[in-house]
Amino acid sequence: MKARRGRSIARGLGPLGLALLLLFSAEACRPERIIVPPDTTAPRLQVLSPHDTLYDLDGDKLVDVSITWADSGGAIDPASARVRSLRPLNGTADTTTNLIAVWRLVRIDSAGLLLRETLENLLPDDQNRLEISVADTAGNRVTDTLTFTLPHGAFYTTIETGVTSSAEHAIGIVIDSAGRRGYVAVARSLVVFDPDSLRIVTTIRSYASNFLRDIVLDEQRGYAYVSDGSIVRYDLRTNTLTGRVPGTFSTSALAFSRANPSLLYAGENFAGWLGYVDVVADARTDELPIPQAGEEFVFDIAVLPGDTKLYMTRYDEGGILVIDPVTKQILRRIQYVSGNRFYADDFELSRDNRHLYIALLDASPRGVADLDTQTDSVVRFLSLFPYVPGALGLSPSQHRLFVTTGDQFPTLPSKNVLIDVQRWAIVQQFDRPHPPGTNRIDGQVAFRPDGKLIFVSRDLVIDVYLNREAP
Repeated sequence: MKARRGRSIARGLGPLGLALLLLFSAEACRPERIIVPPDTTAPRLQVLSPHDTLYDLDGDKLVDVSITWADSGGAIDPASARVRSLRPLNGTADTTTNLIAVWRLVRIDSAGLLLRETLENLLPDDQNRLEISVADTAGNRVTDTLTFTLPHGAFYTTIETGVTSSAEHAIGIVIDSAGRRGYVAVARSLVVFDPDSLRIVTTIRSYASNFLRDIVLDEQRGYAYVSDGSIVRYDLRTNTLTGRVPGTFSTSALAFSRANPSLLYAGENFAGWLGYVDVVADARTDELPIPQAGEEFVFDIAVLPGDTKLYMTRYDEGGILVIDPVTKQILRRIQYVSGNRFYADDFELSRDNRHLYIALLDASPRGVADLDTQTDSVVRFLSLFPYVPGALGLSPSQHRLFVTTGDQFPTLPSKNVLIDVQRWAIVQQFDRPHPPGTNRIDGQVAFRPDGKLIFVSRDLVIDVYLNREAP
């Protein structure tokens, strides 16, 4: 009966009515439509490093960018991440560069980022700002700025030379103008190292009776000249010892003439004379005897362009001797700083030849002096008490002066210092750790040509320091 009634209803509706009935029935059975709003929530960042003064997670003195991120509305898109410095870097990257592409990327995924700074693109000292940006798969982007402070410099690493000696140490150190090779006088060996990889290239044994001291490079001819009492010559192309310069004796300090590229000046200990060496003739050809009361020691010499002046330290009589090496005339003696007598150890001549920086090995107080080479007068003095200044190194920019020191008092360990030349102030100090009862000897200083690394001969090794000087 029910079936017959249904068939009669359908017949009564006709074709159009039946179609409407079926359509209504289908809509009534369809599930309710849910409208999902678009994802507009930006990802969240948590910065682990850098912030404030925390920047180094692995102890290598370089910046580590460690960030975790999450997104409540979807997934993070790691390929969208951007990291850029808001200050100029020391390197090829600039403030528009995505540092992910030029620094060492350790990890980047949907959970976060670990990125390590490299020497090739070094952040500057003082306050830094990194802009961090990342988006989710819906295109929502978050941008944050990380503010942190970096030191002016830091101890970076030590290069073991492999040289052993019970009583001798490293002194002279130089790096060629291209920054491809470095040379350090360690005991009685000349050690060649790579300033980029920080690895030893070779060691050349001198078989000298004395330990090696000062090093100068004749890059045009491909030789290094090293004082060891006499003057020995090394071939830089073959890394071999090629002989001694006849007639040289008691040589300590060396400097090439700035008027004649074949002339090498030699500061000679005990007699305290100035020797003249013709490197082409391979002979000591002349001398300037300098009267003195006792045995004299010449720790360093510096020459102005055209050989108009030569400065020579005098440890016995004290002060500095100013000489015209061409006419062999003694122009003057500089023996006082601020009314106090001094004894100099090392010189560093500025690129414009206007300033001669002097390490006052013995003075009251000890420190660093700035000598005006036009007037031969000390125009600035910076006390380093209670440290004993040793050697100096001037950065390629001429804005930083690195000074090695020694202990004046056993109970007051000294520190090596980095000086801002323009402000004439110490901006960073570096510990000089050594076991109790031992004597640590820091030798000479050489900056890599790009200014980022400072090399210091020390005991029988090479210490390397990081220099974050702003470009």
